[in-house]
Amino acid sequence: MLRPLLASLLLCSAATTASAATIYKHVDKDGHVTFTNVPMRGARAVLVTPAADEAPPAPPRASSPRPASAAAPAHIPSVDSGTQRQRDAGRRRILQTELDNEQRALGEARQSLQDAGKKAGATPAQLQRLRDAVTDRERNIAALKQELGNAGDGN
Repeated sequence: MLRPLLASLLLCSAATTASAATIYKHVDKDGHVTFTNVPMRGARAVLVTPAADEAPPAPPRASSPRPASAAAPAHIPSVDSGTQRQRDAGRRRILQTELDNEQRALGEARQSLQDAGKKAGATPAQLQRLRDAVTDRERNIAALKQELGNAGDGN
C-alpha cells in the first residue's frame, strides 16, 4: 500500500531533478514494485526525460537570494495559500489514515506471529515470513511518521 506511493514519489522526484535519467523498475515475486537508479537483476530500464518545452532547473544562486515578495517565474504554476492549506490538510489526513491502518496491521501481524510461535506445527519459514511482515509494518509506520513530521502544520 505504502510502497507504490513512495515509489511514485521517488519516480516523480527523479523525473524533475534530472535532465535525462535511466530508472529501473523491478517487480518481485510478491508483486512489490521498486524503482531505482541502480541496475538490478530482473529489472527493466525506464527512460525518464523532461518534456521538450521544459528547461532543466537552474542551480540556486547563493549570492543573491530571491526576495520573498518576488513572483514565481511564469513557467512555474502557483497556488493561492488557501488552496495550498487545503491540499496540505488533505495530505495529512491521508497520511494519518495510512498510519492508522499500518498500526492496526502491525498489531494483527504481531498477534499472528505470537499465535504461530505457540503452535507446535509452525515451520521456521512460516515464522520468518511472519517476522518479516512485522518488520515491514514497523518500517512503513516509521516512514509514515517521518512524512507526517515533514508535513508539519502546513505553514
